[in-house]
Amino acid sequence: MRLAPSIIVFLAAILGGQCAPAANLTSFTTKEKKEVIKLDGEITEGDTAHFVELVHAANQAGRIVSGIRLNSVGGNLLEGAKLADAIRFAKIASVVTKESTCASACFLAFAAGTEKFAAYSAKVGVHGASEPNGNETTGSEAATVAMARAVKELGVPAAIIGKMVVTPPSEMVWLSPDDLQSMGTVLVGKPDQALGQPTDITPPSQVAPAIPDQKSQAALAPSWTDLTNEGINISARQNNGRADFRRTCQADIKICTNGLWFKNDKGVQMLLRVAQDPDGKMISRDICSFNEFMDIRTCTDYDTHVTTKEMLDGNKVWKTIE
Repeated sequence: MRLAPSIIVFLAAILGGQCAPAANLTSFTTKEKKEVIKLDGEITEGDTAHFVELVHAANQAGRIVSGIRLNSVGGNLLEGAKLADAIRFAKIASVVTKESTCASACFLAFAAGTEKFAAYSAKVGVHGASEPNGNETTGSEAATVAMARAVKELGVPAAIIGKMVVTPPSEMVWLSPDDLQSMGTVLVGKPDQALGQPTDITPPSQVAPAIPDQKSQAALAPSWTDLTNEGINISARQNNGRADFRRTCQADIKICTNGLWFKNDKGVQMLLRVAQDPDGKMISRDICSFNEFMDIRTCTDYDTHVTTKEMLDGNKVWKTIE
């Protein structure tokens, strides 16, 4: 299966070319006379062509390319999509070896492997797209949607796609062993080596995101990424494997809101939401809980820790009451 041409064309239109040093692509021959290609460094324009050249050279020498070893923090998203398409077409395995990293655009290439292997000590990460300068815009937001469509075609589960969509490009979600196994990855090495978890990051211990009601609690609260990851996992479990994401836009005030809905362990309806301007720049992010009738909500701003209570009026408009 090839990626839909429309996805690659769309990414090309909104991202264009990006200039940077190309990744280091090399190959070696195994004892079984099979070829393995290694990719190290940032994925940039021209890497797919180099990959195809290495495959052709091996084939002409009578050797079969069995896989590609990936070690890259990402790079050009369009080139990542092209590389994924080439890997899928070549029907080879994708591998992230011990202590290696495959994140952002590299994840597309990893997801494209006919078989996928990762060491427990490797790190595989996802996040949303950005412009070459790192900014989030309507174009980069559209690229994130296109990237989500691409990995969906490659069989990536909705829970992982959800993590990709809601994680800003300035942050990274490292996939857990369970995440990787859910997309058919074979894990190798020692299970006690925590794959995807840097040693300076402590996983959240709470069952569901909590609303901080004091500054002292806010100081100890999990990061927004941790909150989002927990919310996605809970929402997916409550919605047949698909997290409940909703997006609404208000043209009159030029604000769009991305929301993640789920119920916490006490059955209370929760909402994690991020408000953005028309250029995709974040305006605010907060955590809301609702009463059983869904007509009163209490929301805490994640960054300022200010809490407000709102009620629906007769016109179904939220009005602040506290």
